[in-house]
Amino acid sequence: MKINRRLMRAISIMLILLFTLGVLSGCANRDNDDIDRDNNGNDENIVLTSEESFDLLMDEIFAEWVSSDALSMNYYLADPERIGIERPESTFGDTATPERIRESKEETQETEDRLNTVVYAELRSDQQVVYDILRRNIEISRVFEREDDFNYYTGYIRPLIGFQVQFPVLLAEFNFYTADDIERYLDLISDTQRYFNDMIEFERERSRRGFFLSNANVDSICEHIESYLENREDNLLITVIDDKIDSFPGLSEEKRAEYKERNKELVLNNVLAAYDTLLAAMKELRGNGVNTGGLAGLPYGDEYAHALLRTRIGSDKTAQELDSLYAKWMEDTWMSIMNALYGDHQMFDRFAEGLLGNLDDGTPKSYIAELQKHIAEYFPPIRSTGLEVSEVHESLQEHMSPAFYLVPAIDRYNENVIYINPASLGDNLFLYTVLAHESYPGHMYQTVYFLQQSPHPVRMALSSSGYTEGWATYAEMSSYFFALEDPMEANLMWEIRFFDILLISHIDLGVNLLGWSYDDVRNYLSEYNITSTESVNNIYDRVTGIPLNSVMYSLGFIEFVELMEDTRYMEGYSFDLLEFHRSFLDFGPAPFPILRKHLGITSALERAA
Repeated sequence: MKINRRLMRAISIMLILLFTLGVLSGCANRDNDDIDRDNNGNDENIVLTSEESFDLLMDEIFAEWVSSDALSMNYYLADPERIGIERPESTFGDTATPERIRESKEETQETEDRLNTVVYAELRSDQQVVYDILRRNIEISRVFEREDDFNYYTGYIRPLIGFQVQFPVLLAEFNFYTADDIERYLDLISDTQRYFNDMIEFERERSRRGFFLSNANVDSICEHIESYLENREDNLLITVIDDKIDSFPGLSEEKRAEYKERNKELVLNNVLAAYDTLLAAMKELRGNGVNTGGLAGLPYGDEYAHALLRTRIGSDKTAQELDSLYAKWMEDTWMSIMNALYGDHQMFDRFAEGLLGNLDDGTPKSYIAELQKHIAEYFPPIRSTGLEVSEVHESLQEHMSPAFYLVPAIDRYNENVIYINPASLGDNLFLYTVLAHESYPGHMYQTVYFLQQSPHPVRMALSSSGYTEGWATYAEMSSYFFALEDPMEANLMWEIRFFDILLISHIDLGVNLLGWSYDDVRNYLSEYNITSTESVNNIYDRVTGIPLNSVMYSLGFIEFVELMEDTRYMEGYSFDLLEFHRSFLDFGPAPFPILRKHLGITSALERAA
C-alpha cells in the first residue's frame, strides 16, 4: 500500500478529482511574472505556441496542487523556492464545503477551456500524455458534478485507511529540512482542532443526507481512536518529534527544550483534544447510517461507483465486463490451486502439514538486500537510493495495514521510508512478499525509477493508483519465485494469496458497483466454504467501509498482466521481459487506456474487431 499525502486534502471524491486537475490560480512565481497575461497565458504583445502554453498549464497545475496545504508542500517539495513556488500558510487547507465544491466546478471548466486552446498535434509526446490524462479526468469529473449528493457519498473518516489513521504517521514523518520547518510543523499542528472540526461538520452533513457509515464501521473507527488515545503522555507525536528535535543539528539546548515543550503542549491540548472531539462526534452520529450496503445502494450509486473506479484504478471496463473478468480469474485461480494440490499428493501432504512456503528467518534489511539482488536480471536498474524501514507505533498497529510506503519529496527522492506493522505481518514469507510490494521491485523502486527519469512533476499530481498498485502487486507475485526454490511451490503460494485478494475484490465490486446484498455476499462466500457469520460480517463491513479499495490491487494487477500478454502477442518471439518492464516504468503512472494508446498496445478485443 502506498500512502499518498494528498489524503490531507479534501476527501470528497469530486474535490480529489478537481484538485488533481489543478486549480488555475497561478501560484508559481516565474521569471517573467511582470508580464500581465490573460487566461491563455498570453498578453497582447506575446503569442505562445501550444507547446509553450501547455508548459505553463502543467507548471500551474503542479504549483497549485503542491501548494494546497503545508503538509503536502513539506512532503512533495523540500525546497519549493528553488523552482519559484511560494509556500502556503501552515494549515491543513480546506475541507469540502458547498462553496469549495462550487469553486471546483468552475475550475474544471477553466481547465477545459485552457485545453480547448491547445493544438494537440503541436504538443511534445510527454505533453500529450498529460493532455490525455486531463481530458479523461474532466470527462469523469462531469459524472461527479451531476448530483450534489455525490460529494458526500465518501468521507474523511473511514476504517483502516481513513484520515484519522494516517494522520499521526504523516505528522510524525514531517520533514525537518531546516529549523524553519520545525516552526512550520508546530504552526501546522496548532491547526489540528480547526481542521478536525471542519471534517466533523462534513461528516455531519453526510449524516443529514443519509450517507453516513454503518454502525459496525463506526465502532471500528471508535476502537482505533480509543486505542490511539490510551497513552497520552507517550503519544508518538511527542516521542518521535522529541527524537527528531534532539537529532537536528545546530540547535542550542534551550531551543531544543523550547521546541519540545511547545510540541508536547500542542499534541496534548490540540491534536489529542481534536481526537477526543472526533470520538465524541462519531459516537453521537452512530446509528445515522441509513444505507447499510455499498455505494450501489445509494441513488445513482452504481454510476458514481463506476466513475470512482475509473478514476481510482484507471480502467474503463464496464461493470458487466468486470464482473465476468473477476468470475473468470476466480475460477481459473481456484482450479489451478486445486490441480496443484490434488494432482500432486506430495504437494498436498506438505500443504496439509504446513510445510509449504517456509522461509529462513531474516530481517527486513536482509530481505530487502536479497530482493535487490534478485531483480537485477529482469528489471532495469535504478541508481542507489536511501531506504529506512520503521515500525508502526504500537498505538496504531491494531487498525493499520501490514505495511505501507511513503512517497518521497520530488526533489529528495533518495530519502524513502517504509513502515511495517508487526501486529499484522504473520510468517517470514508474508514479510518477504510485503517488503517486495513496498520496496524492491514494488512501490519504492517504481517511484524512484520514474523520478530518476526527471519527468515533469505534474505527473506526480496525476498519478494512477491502478498503475502503482498493479505494479506493486506484480512485484509481490514475482517475489514468491525469488523466495522459494521450487517454482511449483512458489506458484501455488502466490495463487493462494491472490485468490484471497480476488475474493475480497469481487465482493467489493459486487457490493459497490453491482448492488450485491449482504445475503448475496454470504451465499457467494459459502461457495468457497466460508460460512462463519464473523467472517461474512468482517468482509462485508470492510467493503462498505472502504469501497473499491481492494479492487485497486487486483484490477490493477489484471490490467498489467493483460498489457504484458498483449505486448507478448504483438511482439512474438522478440518479446523481452526486461524491455517490457522498462517501457512500462519509463512511461510512468497513467490510466491503462492511455498507456495502451501511447505504447501502441492493442487488446485482444481490438485485434478481433
